Amino acid sequence: MSFKLKTILLFLGISLIPYALTMVFLGNSFREEQYEAVTKEMNTQLNLTTQRIEQHLTTLEKDMQFMAKSDVMNDLYTQDLDKRIGSMLIAKKNDMKMRGHFYVVNQNGMIVASSDFASITKKKNLEPFFSVPVISSFTQQQIGKLIVTYPLENFKPFFSNSPERHYYVAYHDGSIHLRPSVFKESLKVSRTLFIKPDTTIVLEEEKEFAYRLLNKYEQWFILLLIAGAFFIATAAYYVATSLIRPVITLSNVAKKITRTQDYTQKVSVDRDDEVGQLSDAFNMMIGGMDQALEEITALNKEIEDTQREVVFTMGSIGESRSKETGNHVKRVAEYTKLLAVHYGLDEVEAEMLKQASPMHDIGKVAIPDAVLNKPGRFDEEERRIMDTHAALGYDMLQNSQRPLLVMAATVAYEHHEKWDGSGYPRGLSGEDIHIYGRITALADVFDALGSDRVYKKAWDDAKIFALFREERGKHFDPALIDIFFDHLDEFLAIRDRLKDIDDMINDKK
Repeated sequence: MSFKLKTILLFLGISLIPYALTMVFLGNSFREEQYEAVTKEMNTQLNLTTQRIEQHLTTLEKDMQFMAKSDVMNDLYTQDLDKRIGSMLIAKKNDMKMRGHFYVVNQNGMIVASSDFASITKKKNLEPFFSVPVISSFTQQQIGKLIVTYPLENFKPFFSNSPERHYYVAYHDGSIHLRPSVFKESLKVSRTLFIKPDTTIVLEEEKEFAYRLLNKYEQWFILLLIAGAFFIATAAYYVATSLIRPVITLSNVAKKITRTQDYTQKVSVDRDDEVGQLSDAFNMMIGGMDQALEEITALNKEIEDTQREVVFTMGSIGESRSKETGNHVKRVAEYTKLLAVHYGLDEVEAEMLKQASPMHDIGKVAIPDAVLNKPGRFDEEERRIMDTHAALGYDMLQNSQRPLLVMAATVAYEHHEKWDGSGYPRGLSGEDIHIYGRITALADVFDALGSDRVYKKAWDDAKIFALFREERGKHFDPALIDIFFDHLDEFLAIRDRLKDIDDMINDKK
């Protein structure tokens, strides 16, 4: 029997999976229907409740408007007015069976009448639920206002709560009131009061209670799913054991070869179908790969070594044209790697920067000798010509796709930029300057200042360190300056190890 036919049988064996999926989708459909039914019933109950509340509040507001226009309100300064108004307000409070109080407040904010006699003649910070102006029928001017404080407990008689379903009130500021308990999971419906737009009535029901019938059906679904899964697992085990195991063996050997690079391993599959032919072809393929891989590895190493040597040599050519010290590029390379590592670049990136940094002044090969090796200070035109070497170096390298030369192009282009933006050729500042450029700038200046040049003598260490401290945050990245001084002994060790011959002779003298 061919492997193709065996594969067809495998797919037939797992064809029961659609049955299981159908059961899952059917369960989800039942859940959605149950959700719609429950929420529809909850919305009906909520609408009835909010209608009763709206009617109650509408009545309260209309009664307040009526009381505010009554004759007894015409003159708030009539003798014994507070008692007559207070009696009317108490009667209305009792009639509506509500908590809270009515207050009549004059224009000065003083309570002149109230259903709470103890508050009369006082000033309070009241939070009115409703407020109605009191207009004098004689002057047609507002002489006060009638307000009511209406605690939310007044809503409780309208709420028909149970352990599984209850109402609560939510304000527009997110606060929640009158919530008897918090369900772990719940279904919620809500409606904002028309007469009080900042107040929302919420009805919620515990989800487990809402889905109690559905849960029973789901238990049967789970039992059927388990039975189906057992059947499929049994069939799959048989198929994997008798048909697919050779393919798995082939895959595992391939993974092991990839992981260990050991191309001497073989796959042993004693079959006369397509799988057996595949294993024979696989063994033939890996038989010749070991030698080919060794040749490729050796060739890649040779290319990389050649590339590094060319980069270093080109950097040395740029330095030699300007008659700079012989080990300058070597020291700059070591300094850049040291800075990169302490800055936090990984070892691979730091090593590549070490290899690329010798190219920082490659653009000097295009600068005329008369300018490049002038012993004195440059005039304005000579300085302009000399400053072009950064852009020239970038132009020489920018078209390469090699990671090392791409990095070298960045170093050549940006190693004369300054942290405060006063550098060249583009006047970049801060972290807009690539970290490769910032690192190389510090390494280059440190070595240049400590070396003799045609236009200057080497500086002593104290003068160099003073300049670095002064240029922290101006010429140089402050973080790199801190790294330099924190690891100063390592930089000085590199300088001593790679001294130029002239410096060694001077030291002996």
